[in-house]
Amino acid sequence: MQKSVSMTSQSNILLVTSEEAIEKAVKSVLTENGKMTLAGVCRSVSELRNYLSGKNVRAAIIDIDPDPSRVLFELRGILTAYPETYVVVLCSSFSKELILQAMQAGARHFLEKRTITSELSRELQSLIHDSARKQAALGSQVISIFSAGGGCGATTVAVNLADELRISSSKPVLVIDLDTSYGAVSTYLGIKSQYGIADVLAHKGAIDAHLIRSSAYSYREGFYVLPSPAGIEAPRVSSLRYESLTPACQACREIYAFTVIDAPRLPQPTSIEIAGLSDLVLVVFQPTVKDVHSARSIVSTLTKSGIAGEKILPLANRVKKRGPLIRLEDTKKAIGLTSCHPIRSDWRKAMKCVNQSRLLAHVAGRSGLRGDFRKLAAKVRASGTNSHGKV
Repeated sequence: MQKSVSMTSQSNILLVTSEEAIEKAVKSVLTENGKMTLAGVCRSVSELRNYLSGKNVRAAIIDIDPDPSRVLFELRGILTAYPETYVVVLCSSFSKELILQAMQAGARHFLEKRTITSELSRELQSLIHDSARKQAALGSQVISIFSAGGGCGATTVAVNLADELRISSSKPVLVIDLDTSYGAVSTYLGIKSQYGIADVLAHKGAIDAHLIRSSAYSYREGFYVLPSPAGIEAPRVSSLRYESLTPACQACREIYAFTVIDAPRLPQPTSIEIAGLSDLVLVVFQPTVKDVHSARSIVSTLTKSGIAGEKILPLANRVKKRGPLIRLEDTKKAIGLTSCHPIRSDWRKAMKCVNQSRLLAHVAGRSGLRGDFRKLAAKVRASGTNSHGKV
């Protein structure tokens, strides 16, 4: 293994490759950049593990040719053990299947070898200001809301949870609506915005705090919304560039104490990416056989993709005290997790909120339904007090 003489840089880069041409290209890019140091070159993944255990490495550039499946399998455990290491995967070419496999191993950044000269410097540029950005985002939480079935009430959970987090913490919250079919957040809150999350993700320059602030709709003091294209009357951008979600979430962390993402009906790789970006994942379902089966499938996909089960919270919505179709204890066993939060069924109060485009805290402040959301908010905040995001 070749080692750099400078090992104290906060932007130390480690390269894993068996190709001398790739080593030469990466060295050239780093030399030209001048702000990052090549800490060493490993010839195999096993060397990578040994190096990470004893050195200060900020990022690893990993060449997965000529056997991508084998290398990614070996990487899974390493990336789980060192989640703070910024990983860029190199390959001759990427297919959707290979990207999904890499994401399941824990990788989030991908470059084809032919783009090293033009793209690598930009890919690693964020490392230069990484420490300052993380300090600004310290203590913030991103909570993603997945839906196990249409009409299970995931949007109701998203907006009311956000409001209870705002009230209990006296800190600003943001709701991001990724529902491109219906834009339910805008409908629920009765808002009409000029800009939304599609404008943010389509931005060609840096996605920073200023862009987020200027695009978010102010629903009330301390409560902000980035609607989906379906929630805007004349959207300039009708589709979402999911590849820009990582910098967008980082920018949101710098501004808002809590970012709640309403994320229904997304492609599987995108759902996995959002779960990876989140501190807590809520999987909302109704206590029916169909929804429980769907919730189990979502949880299984996430855990197999490297998402820790401790940060996934199944949420049983519209639970009735008498005659539930499936008991809460049976639901936990079926889904395979030990924790499950119930939200009671109160159709009248829930529909009153929808019809008035208002939130529970302002329509039925003393109701048991609102009390359930207050308990949920307390559980979410408590999960943020430990380093593992455990529910």
